[in-house]
Amino acid sequence: MPLTAHEFQRWSDARIPGQNVREISQATGIKWTTLHQQIVRGKVSETTVVAIARAYELSPLDTLSEFERYADLAAGTKPPTEAELISQIHYLDVLREVLARADELLPFMPGDLRPFPYPDSTRAWIDAVDSGDLRTAIAARLGITTSTFSSKLKRTLPADVAVEVARHAGVSLASGLVVTGLLTEAEGWWPQDARLYALQALSDSDLMAVAAQKLSVQNRKYWGKAHDREQAKEYWENLG
Repeated sequence: MPLTAHEFQRWSDARIPGQNVREISQATGIKWTTLHQQIVRGKVSETTVVAIARAYELSPLDTLSEFERYADLAAGTKPPTEAELISQIHYLDVLREVLARADELLPFMPGDLRPFPYPDSTRAWIDAVDSGDLRTAIAARLGITTSTFSSKLKRTLPADVAVEVARHAGVSLASGLVVTGLLTEAEGWWPQDARLYALQALSDSDLMAVAAQKLSVQNRKYWGKAHDREQAKEYWENLG
């Protein structure tokens, strides 16, 4: 849910005084018309606020915390859990680690992991922090069904929903914003190369379990695509 223009104006007057819309646009690279329309409509996106914070060398995390909806964000931010870190490792990187250990190859150098978010990032993070009732609880708060919420995981979660998920799960409130790509790892207090170190720290048995779980997800995706193709083929054949 976007932030109110009133809050945004109050924040900009306090943090970047004297900067008009055109100057902010030039500093951030955001189109003047886009920023102007957000303010006029009374809904300024979190993405816009983060971009402005970066442009003026302010902490995006602290900046969001100055808005009422995210008042507890900075205070509720802490290092990610091992499960969160592992959830954000692409399945191909997990398989590479399996092969590297099997062949007794040298470990990967820092930076070898694929960047994230990747297509399954949000769903993988939800699975990592879900103790069992998360989907039901968040769906109830949003006033939607659990299946509807699950379908939203195929896309990027809105910032306020991502923070609400983290709040319910008891993990760092910034984690969802990192996983959805609003904040960088550094901005959300994810230590440099933490994902790589978490991967390398897995025991062989735990590594195989992670690999099996990620492959299972991929298998379901590919099965779904194959099923869709078969249905489409049958549809066109029936049309004659």
